[in-house]
Amino acid sequence: AFPQDWAMIQTNLGGAYCERIKGKRADNIEQAIAHCINALKIFTKSAFPQHWAMTQNNLGNAYVDRIKGDRADNIEEAISAYKDALKIRTKSAFPKQWARTQSNLGNAYFNRIKGDRADNLEQASLHLNNALKVYEKMNLFERYKIQTIIGNVHSIKNKLYQKLYQSDHHKLDNLKKAICAYKNALEICTKSTCPQHWAGIQQNLGNTYRNGIEGERADNIEQAIAHYENALQIYTKFAFPQNWAMTQNNLGNAYSDRIKGEKSDNIEQGIAHYKNALKIFTKSAFPQDWATTQNNLGVAYKKIKGDRADNLEQAIAHYRNSLQIRTPENFPLDCLHTACNLGNLALDNNNWQLAIEGYALAIQAVEQSRSWAIDEERRQEILADSIYVYGNIVQACLNLGQIEKGLEYTERSRAQRLVDMMASNELYQGGEIVPEVKQLLQDYEELQQRINLLRFGSASEVVPVLAGSPNKTMSLGMPVKQSDQSLTREALLQYQKEIQELEAKKQQVWQQLRRYDPVLAGQVQVEHLDWEQMQQLIEESTTALLSFYTTREHTHIFILFKDRSPQVFTCQGQGWKTLQIWIFNNWFKPYVEAQSEWKQKMGDFLEELAERLQLQELVGHYLTGIEELIIVPYRYLHQIPFAALPLKRGEQEGLLAAEQEKSSLAQNRGMVFASKSSKSSGTKPVTNTTYLCDRFRIRLVPSCQILHYCHQRPAIPGQEMGIVEDATEDLPFTSFECKTLAEMYQVPAKQRLQGRNATVKSYHTLAQQVHILHSSHHAQSNPMELLESHLRLGDGSLTLGQLLTPGWRMPNLSEVFASACEVNFTVTDITDDLLSLATGFLCAGARSVVSTQWSVDDLASALLAIFYYHGRRSGMSRSQALQQGQIKLRNLTGKEFADNYQTQLTEHLEQKLKEANTAKQNAKDQGDQEELDKWVTIVDKFEIQQKRLESLSKEDFPFAHPFFWAGFVSQGI
Repeated sequence: AFPQDWAMIQTNLGGAYCERIKGKRADNIEQAIAHCINALKIFTKSAFPQHWAMTQNNLGNAYVDRIKGDRADNIEEAISAYKDALKIRTKSAFPKQWARTQSNLGNAYFNRIKGDRADNLEQASLHLNNALKVYEKMNLFERYKIQTIIGNVHSIKNKLYQKLYQSDHHKLDNLKKAICAYKNALEICTKSTCPQHWAGIQQNLGNTYRNGIEGERADNIEQAIAHYENALQIYTKFAFPQNWAMTQNNLGNAYSDRIKGEKSDNIEQGIAHYKNALKIFTKSAFPQDWATTQNNLGVAYKKIKGDRADNLEQAIAHYRNSLQIRTPENFPLDCLHTACNLGNLALDNNNWQLAIEGYALAIQAVEQSRSWAIDEERRQEILADSIYVYGNIVQACLNLGQIEKGLEYTERSRAQRLVDMMASNELYQGGEIVPEVKQLLQDYEELQQRINLLRFGSASEVVPVLAGSPNKTMSLGMPVKQSDQSLTREALLQYQKEIQELEAKKQQVWQQLRRYDPVLAGQVQVEHLDWEQMQQLIEESTTALLSFYTTREHTHIFILFKDRSPQVFTCQGQGWKTLQIWIFNNWFKPYVEAQSEWKQKMGDFLEELAERLQLQELVGHYLTGIEELIIVPYRYLHQIPFAALPLKRGEQEGLLAAEQEKSSLAQNRGMVFASKSSKSSGTKPVTNTTYLCDRFRIRLVPSCQILHYCHQRPAIPGQEMGIVEDATEDLPFTSFECKTLAEMYQVPAKQRLQGRNATVKSYHTLAQQVHILHSSHHAQSNPMELLESHLRLGDGSLTLGQLLTPGWRMPNLSEVFASACEVNFTVTDITDDLLSLATGFLCAGARSVVSTQWSVDDLASALLAIFYYHGRRSGMSRSQALQQGQIKLRNLTGKEFADNYQTQLTEHLEQKLKEANTAKQNAKDQGDQEELDKWVTIVDKFEIQQKRLESLSKEDFPFAHPFFWAGFVSQGI
């Protein structure tokens, strides 16, 4: 008879049950939800929009407070209800109600469990700021509740800014504003006029002071305790049991952190308050609050003195209690916190099994949080923030002798970004690309083409420079157009600005592309390999897999065999600082900053590294009968030429003299030109050094998971080759190399892209058609912007970012030989992701990639490529062909070089020089100064190489130095 009145009564009942003190809190909330749902049967959006919105807001409040059901699902229901309410409660029509719901929504996002934590915090910040814009315009004394809400908003924002920015400035600012608002509220709301709200404000003030404002920490905690004690004057156990319990928990926190007084007494006080809280916060009635208090008790028992063994047992028991509710699936962030508390406690007390128990849960929580994040960079942050957990569990496993489990956890921590990309591309290999992704791919390619046009204009405009060379790079470390030298300052700034804007747009498109990724979108879960699956990647009993992993104290080398139990070899004392930072300072950094010095010290560095890794002992004790090594490096070890690590050193290792350093720079396949020096003498090299590659064939892989994906791809029986050759027409020996390979593999002219015909588009087409891709030209790594590492082609760049997109799938590509500079040179961050051009090819579909670790020598590269393919044609595996090619180049005598190669190379270079002089004269005749300058430089370069060819035959072993042969590595299968 009176449906509207009935519905209003239902709404009021819902609000009353939310505030009800008597009865079980969980049951009261269930009643509140039921009454709100009843009201919505009458209060529809169309018939009663304001009442509908009010009821949706109340329903959201009830779901936020709900105890029964899944906490994560409850918060999702609350967010949905608040968003519905805001469809009617607009800022213009209902500003106060809009602000209240915005505040509620901000609080819900702050406490949200599902989704990415960073995104949730950003949403919380947005809605809380919306609320403040309205609240702060209201009359100061209009309502004490408004002041309380303002205080609450600033308190939540304080916690939010701490998590988002870790900023003391934001923290102090919000805490001061919160305290000011609470004190304003207390001027109106007194203990006698509104005791319950007065107690709530006292509670909030206690929390604010305990979280720290300006001043002495000790005094702030005393203030917090005083406010909590005030709150308890109203919040008694019988009148307000839940509020009483929460205040008891807060007092426990304050006493646990207290600085004044006796520490042991303070902790005892804290424990007493926690135990009081548990009288109300039972597991069945308040599971989340119970779990929080259990965790707090664990922390307190860890701190307290007295019977150490008993206290540790108590701490362990409370942490385990907490983890019954704080599971990786339901509360991943809370689970990570408590599980790490348990693991750290166990590790500190040499309880390795318990440490594994705690850290295993923590890792599950990290991986759950990571799977909820849909932003690629955020996924990396989540893993990076907790990477120490993986190191701790690996160490605990090894201390217990659980080698297999330790190996599995090393794999779970490494190269996950690359693993995600490969998993996604595997899905794309056999399926259609959805229209949205096709459009984004087109946008990405078009932006890159515009950037290429601006940077290079045409192939004749390029004057390449080396990554990292001072004063030779544009803002993003890219090649400089020669024409820039004549530009005005204003024009140059405008040119740079335009490129930066295009790069920013390209990055936005990349992020949109990645959001369509089926792995990031949560449509596909990447399964981690167990050690037995890793073992199946080893095809021969004479092959061993060596997986390196550095913890804070040591470097562990896990050794996996085809048909034997795994072993581990530990390099004692070679931890993060003593090994990895040492490699960075003595190998990576010198290469980028001072290549001449890096080359000169290469032999000494590699010898010391071999000693630090105790290679002789490793080989002697564990690798008897092994002929091939699959090496999984870790962090900066990815940049090490393992083939050149000495097992037995000769009396003196040949070094290049400074003059030879200059000469060798002139023919690098990086982006460097050098002076005209033609001197080529140096300390006489010796060949009686035994290197790792003399004993073993070597393959490198970023991770076992990456190798697994390579194995999963169907075998390609074809041997059809495509060649991409000297796209910038300035490499002296590349065309000799490619001509030899074209004859060897009978490569048709249409599959041999030469000079300016090697465009990005033609490269893409060729890579789709052939089984073997030989790519011989300039390339450059960009350690500052890894996705901008690129191959230099006839009309611009092919970037790593492009290679990693679905548009560059190469499902029929068996192997790539990237005979170019720095194809596998990169910076590996804390998550051990090896993002290089080489891994880009693996991600695109190649089964195997031969690539380079540094800026390699053009002549040595040409000879090595020829030796490699001779080996492949004779039936050698990829790793064996590379091994034998490197040994042959290293041991090549000056006389052998003169007898077998010098004449052909000299004739080839004379022809190249003749063509270059003709091009130079044509440019001069046409008055094209830019083109003329280019060919003058190339002619000078070729003349240097003529003199070098004459001198090489006079050296005993012209290519013995590791610089010439060790920079090439084989990756994949």
